[in-house]
Amino acid sequence: MIRILASDIDNTLFSHQTYSIPAVNLAAADRLREQGVELVLATARIYAGVRKLEAQLQMKEKGGMIIASAGAELIDCFSGIRTVLHSLSAEQIQMLKQFSDAHSGVTLAVQQEDLMVADGYDASLDSDRTIVGIDFLVVGSDFFSYIQKPACMAGLTGDPDQLDEIEAAARRTLRDVTLTRSGPGFLDITPQGVHKALTLRQLCEKRGISLKELAAIGDGNNDREMLAEAGLSFAPNNAVEAVKTQVDHLVGSCEEGAFAQAVAMILKQNEKEQNHGTV
Repeated sequence: MIRILASDIDNTLFSHQTYSIPAVNLAAADRLREQGVELVLATARIYAGVRKLEAQLQMKEKGGMIIASAGAELIDCFSGIRTVLHSLSAEQIQMLKQFSDAHSGVTLAVQQEDLMVADGYDASLDSDRTIVGIDFLVVGSDFFSYIQKPACMAGLTGDPDQLDEIEAAARRTLRDVTLTRSGPGFLDITPQGVHKALTLRQLCEKRGISLKELAAIGDGNNDREMLAEAGLSFAPNNAVEAVKTQVDHLVGSCEEGAFAQAVAMILKQNEKEQNHGTV
């Protein structure tokens, strides 16, 4: 019996072609919750970049959770309680700034609650601002004067071809952090061992739910841990190859209603188990 569905947002629930949640996915979210399955959005977006979708999905009224900043922050939509679970230390941010300064063409952005403080601006950050709706504060030599609050995550961005080399250098140089390539121009940085699956495990434990009762859907490398943990896993056919080979079911593209197709399969399985008395 599936009791929680954890869904990635970008290119899974939310279309980058239309900059919206397809209507079929919105309707599926309602059917899911009507049948008693909790919806959890699990994303690398900071919470500020999820609020509009939270409103569209009526999560404050209908409940659900948001795992933001790639697992470093947890939001209970119904109660409004927002909890920072993990954050980068001042020493780690200093290390990231030194790395950024040493590599031309690379931008460092550090989360400060609902704002990203950046030491530059590039096409990848511009797409984040356009598609996700995140605000950036671009600062110069006084960068650290703007870092006054817990930093759940940071990111290195740049030209995708250049970032391949930067990622390799970062993995050789940066210690005690988790590096995840969340998109062609994005290298996400969280505290060591922090990812979506970590927070999902903690949430399931709090709910008294086994991982077999967890379903997950996602398309990117930063979804692989939660897909591996879930008792039932899905990926849209626009997912990266590594994800497509590890999941239980492939569904259509985001625009074709990948999320809705996963929901239909979950509800059918739940109904079958209820009818056979295996709940």
